[in-house]
Amino acid sequence: MAPPAGLVERRAACEAVARRIAGMLRSGVDPNQPIPHSEWTVGEAAAHLAFTTLGLGMMARGIQIPYGDGTREGLQEANLVALEGYSERDLQILADELLTHTGIVFDEASAAPPGQLCVTPMGTVGIDGLTAYVLTHQAMHGSAISTALGAPLPFEPDDVALMWPFIRHALGQVLVPELAADLVATFAVQVTGTFSFGLRLSNGALELLSPAPAQADCVISGDAQALFLLLIKLLDVEEAIKEGSLRLSGPRAELGFYLMDLFNIP
Repeated sequence: MAPPAGLVERRAACEAVARRIAGMLRSGVDPNQPIPHSEWTVGEAAAHLAFTTLGLGMMARGIQIPYGDGTREGLQEANLVALEGYSERDLQILADELLTHTGIVFDEASAAPPGQLCVTPMGTVGIDGLTAYVLTHQAMHGSAISTALGAPLPFEPDDVALMWPFIRHALGQVLVPELAADLVATFAVQVTGTFSFGLRLSNGALELLSPAPAQADCVISGDAQALFLLLIKLLDVEEAIKEGSLRLSGPRAELGFYLMDLFNIP
């Protein structure tokens, strides 16, 4: 079954994520608190979320805003330039801005004409893809902030299905062809209680399948939150298996240990 989609549902999910992030930012934390496995502090991540959410709102209107080239390196450079130009680090102010800008995104999305195309840092998408991008982006950086603060994750398991229109679009763009060059394999990914999809890799090329194929070399079954954290490199496979949130099976189950390494998430 295809994952659910819908602007109303995605707005509710994204506003809930934004409120949870805002709650973390308003909890009296130090904006200079470093984020593990990142070059950013909490204040820098919050500033990035605030201004990029506003930018995505403009993109929902159809305005083209050059911002990197979609590669990890290009987006890192664009983020660095933007953070230098946007110096606000007061977490109370950034929390307010994040909530306001999230509302702007969905107001613009709701008013968009049918078939509206949005040019984003990760390519051209429709309104479903754009709003899924916002939800994915906020969950990604919000999870990094929660990791730094030892706070609960800001997104719900069901939110991952709402992110799928963007994740599906982005996966092919972030595949590292050199790492997948010699791999021929089919993966089935079962997101517990939500949806499934497949990935067929053949000598550096990626094909996405929906739903997951009945036969696969490697079957990856896991909790939605764990699978998302694996994708954004905040959790590793060994840790997920140990905590019971991920299971690998199939005739080539060992391939599951390497799948996420094939994607260079910006």
